Amino acid sequence: MPLAISLIVNGYVHLNDRDALETLRAHRAGLLDSARSIAGMDTGLMMATLTEEIAIIDAGLSQLSAQPEQQAHAPGRPRYPSPSSHQ
Repeated sequence: MPLAISLIVNGYVHLNDRDALETLRAHRAGLLDSARSIAGMDTGLMMATLTEEIAIIDAGLSQLSAQPEQQAHAPGRPRYPSPSSHQ
């Protein structure tokens, strides 16, 4: 799943769509909160995956925050941690 979320985040960063990233992050955070409240079921893997996805989304949001500064110095493709660095 981290590769999939990374591709989605990359698309939103490329489109400069902060609202979509914030909505995606809020959804993942809600799922994480729900997973924490489930009793009688091992949700450790799900919670770890959601935590990793939130970190990837946060990296994308950081890229959007840094883009005006980066574009002033070196315009180009936005960069954030690759999916392999989160595994």
